[in-house]
Amino acid sequence: MLEIIQKELQEFKDKITILDTWKFNQKETIERCMLYYNSRFASGEYDDKGFKKYFYNIVRSACGTTTKAIDLDTKDINLLNADGGNPWKLWFYQRDLKYWMKKKEFGKRLNDISDELPKYGTVVLKVVGGEISIVDLRTFICEQNADTLDLSNYIIEQHYYTKTEFRKIAKEKGWENAEKIIKAYDKGKSQYIRVFERYGEVKDEETGLSDYKMVLVADIPRDLKTSNESRFEIGNEGIILASELRDRHPYIEIHTDKIRGRWLGVGVIETLFDPQTRLNELTNQEVISSYYSSLNLWQTRDIGVVRNLLTDTDSGDVVQIDDELKKIDVADRNLSNYISERQKWEENARQQTFSYDVIRGERPPAGTPLGSAQLSFAMTMSFFDHMRENIALGLKSMLYNYVFPEFKKSCNKEHMIRIAGKDLSKLNKMIIETNAHSKFFEYIREKEKLPSQDFINLIKSVEEERIKNNKEVMLKIPEGFYEDVEYDVDIVIVGEGRDTRVIAQTLYAALQAITVDPTLMTDPMKKKVFGEWLEQGGVSLIDLEAEIYQEPEASPMVEARGAGGGVGAMADMAGQLEPNVIGGEQVI
Repeated sequence: MLEIIQKELQEFKDKITILDTWKFNQKETIERCMLYYNSRFASGEYDDKGFKKYFYNIVRSACGTTTKAIDLDTKDINLLNADGGNPWKLWFYQRDLKYWMKKKEFGKRLNDISDELPKYGTVVLKVVGGEISIVDLRTFICEQNADTLDLSNYIIEQHYYTKTEFRKIAKEKGWENAEKIIKAYDKGKSQYIRVFERYGEVKDEETGLSDYKMVLVADIPRDLKTSNESRFEIGNEGIILASELRDRHPYIEIHTDKIRGRWLGVGVIETLFDPQTRLNELTNQEVISSYYSSLNLWQTRDIGVVRNLLTDTDSGDVVQIDDELKKIDVADRNLSNYISERQKWEENARQQTFSYDVIRGERPPAGTPLGSAQLSFAMTMSFFDHMRENIALGLKSMLYNYVFPEFKKSCNKEHMIRIAGKDLSKLNKMIIETNAHSKFFEYIREKEKLPSQDFINLIKSVEEERIKNNKEVMLKIPEGFYEDVEYDVDIVIVGEGRDTRVIAQTLYAALQAITVDPTLMTDPMKKKVFGEWLEQGGVSLIDLEAEIYQEPEASPMVEARGAGGGVGAMADMAGQLEPNVIGGEQVI
């Protein structure tokens, strides 16, 4: 197996042909991006004449600008109710999911995506047992010309473990032959144990059939391969630690800009390869020129004059020569050209990465109208919205295929959920309505007639009085409550969904609409259409409905009375309430 892996590693080192005159290597590109981001030259810090080379870094700030523009947070992951879904089930599900994401530190993974994606143009997430991690592209290997990871014939991830770490992980996961590997590395000089985790088809020698497998193979230390000690029980193919059939690999890929013929996306750093290289050349040419232009050189035809005026003369000395002594002009007269060309390349970098002053937070040029600045900002952000959509597609795939199934395992059991803060008013409304419906049918069973509207309003008033002082509520979520929740949920991950200006405009428009037509909150058809319109503006109908105070409807059979008769009416109605009107454990 190790021979197959070594062949694939060698293939990964070779260049592929995208066009006849365009060769590409993924490993070299990733390494160059890492060097540029950290202001390092591949050829070292000094040139062939011994001068130190200075790195005029323009890629780090451009990456930072892109990171700020595409940054996502857990609050940007909005769950919408699908057609036919239960909106209250979604409401509880979203709160359970937010807590689960917080516990799993999902927000850190979103920050990692925003940090890494501009650098390399690609981010790979790995999901194992509900734990999400960012894969180091330096140790990640796939077919360079594959369109996606699903179409790659092999995926290899290299792991480097210390002996202590290897022993601990091998014990937890039940790897075979772990002690053999440790003994082999004890005989060598390698500090880390290298393990290859490979996903791909493996042909069975007995049946001749190929199955998609995950195979863990430990490499032999290099210093043992070339010595006589390599004859011990470890074969030339290394040692297989584990092997199992898989339906697919555990990786999720996110790209910003794709080029046909290569798997790796195009990041900000690769886009700025040429501007960065030329600006470095201009900077170091100008630095070297400053060294020479700072010299004090003198010229004369008299061979008898002192060789060095700085060391061989003192202040006040009179130099007697037969010919004039004058200073040599070594001033650099090309500074304006350096400045002009630098500005040209810096402008080219801004154009390619859309990192203009409005997106960097800088003040626009004097005299720029506010409307023009806002339009420029909006058009620039539309460029980054495309990147956010690519991230959203990858996150959706991960949430549906990995996060939701793992979350369901832990939260689909019976458990308690704590509701407090602004969510409590929404929950109180649901409790009042639920208890009112319960007492409504209980009254029908006992009295064998429909209760009056005043009776229903009184129940709601008593319920509201009972729970209005609650600071928090602990609710029991029954087992299997989220069993089919994926069919009730649509995921929306867009920046506009959290745009405060859009939300404010939606709320104001909703207020106007309700004022003109109050039946929007009562008529079923209107309420459905109104709710869908609110969701498009980032406002939940449940959130809005919970804050609207609805006056109890007066019964048409009861006469309107003066202010003094209100208490007496309540006393008369109170006699209709049976004990245990309010009570019982609140269960969803």
